[in-house]
Amino acid sequence: MVSLVSAASIFRGRLSASWERPLTEDSTRPDDGESRGVGWVISQGALFAFFLVAVFLGDSTDGLPGLIYVQSFGLLVSVFGAFFSGWSLMAHGWNVSPFPKPVEGAVLVDSGPYRYVRHPMYTGIVVFILGVGLAYANPTVLMSSLTFLVFFVAKTGREEEMLVGTLDGYRKYRSAVPWRIIPYIV
Repeated sequence: MVSLVSAASIFRGRLSASWERPLTEDSTRPDDGESRGVGWVISQGALFAFFLVAVFLGDSTDGLPGLIYVQSFGLLVSVFGAFFSGWSLMAHGWNVSPFPKPVEGAVLVDSGPYRYVRHPMYTGIVVFILGVGLAYANPTVLMSSLTFLVFFVAKTGREEEMLVGTLDGYRKYRSAVPWRIIPYIV
């Protein structure tokens, strides 16, 4: 797992350097796209587009013994992922944004799925995509779940820099809930 975190750090560094301007007090336009993290949202959209292309145009692995069990398990995993993301959204309310920068007036949420991981919506997305990959028996979709995981590890690093500076108590919350996306892994 150390290599996953290293890959995410490298990705985050390159994306931050090329698409984001550091948040400073002397910024003339603090709410412009660069300070909010537009590059992260564009990259995330590209990953979702790749996922959809892989689902609809990718080849599934057919003819393997017991494949129906893998596909059934994948369906259950994808439903769980969708549920987990929905639960996260309900716990957080509609005060969310796809950008790393917190929305104006954001408050710390530490209940519901936020008791287990600090970014449960991302957890749900990764689990959902993994389940879809299993359900379709599509290796490309399965790999996209790993790509999403690496991307979200990098993106949460940037988000957390902003959250520590914006939300009272986030540093304490981060210590109390040590896992960003997947308990005991990352």
